Amino acid sequence: MTAIRKRAVAHENQFARDQELLFKTEARRNALIGLWAASVIGDGDGEAYAKELAMTAVEGEHKVLERLRHDFDAAGVAVLDTDIQDRMVSMLRTAAEDLYKGR
Repeated sequence: MTAIRKRAVAHENQFARDQELLFKTEARRNALIGLWAASVIGDGDGEAYAKELAMTAVEGEHKVLERLRHDFDAAGVAVLDTDIQDRMVSMLRTAAEDLYKGR
């Protein structure tokens, strides 16, 4: 195997690892945001709500925001979109730290 080919394979492997880590981080963030939202809304089964939200996340991050907005509005809870987005960013950091620490 040539040096160029070895380098290409190494980059492909790194890309795959990065994508896997990103997926795990976002999945954990979605679980955390789901648990938070369930507690704010007053949903007694936060774990089930978090799983439902994770299924929504498959369609994209914007769908998570839309779902949260809909659920907050339906529950009569006043939360700004910027507050939701800030919480999502904060929980993404928390999720990344947790994965880095092996939690």
